[in-house]
Amino acid sequence: MRHISWIVTIPVALVAILFAISNRGIVTLSLWPLPFTLDTPVYLAALLALVLGFIAGGFIVWNSQRRHRRRARREGNRVLYLERELKEAQARAAAAEKRLAESTRPVSGPVSGTLPGSAGGLPVPAGENTAPTVH
Repeated sequence: MRHISWIVTIPVALVAILFAISNRGIVTLSLWPLPFTLDTPVYLAALLALVLGFIAGGFIVWNSQRRHRRRARREGNRVLYLERELKEAQARAAAAEKRLAESTRPVSGPVSGTLPGSAGGLPVPAGENTAPTVH
């Protein structure tokens, strides 16, 4: 991209220099209702007019894009807000999963193979069904 800007800038600068060398004659500038006059070289008047036009055009374009810049700023702020909400929701989900894992893990229950309600943890006889059957 930098090379492209040089490719454009160098010829424009050369044309401006050649214009200034070729047009060194004096011109009188005045604005009718005001009594002031200005004697200046033609190239200075022309280049000044070009620079002022460039600045005015840049300001007009910049001002016309104001709506888009404002929208982009709002959307960027919204993205930051939603990313923050997402991180908070992920943290809450991770904490909930951790609590769920801790609540489903047996704390210090009966030994495997014993009846939960039996005193002393008597072993369940093989072949007996401990779950009640519903008919």
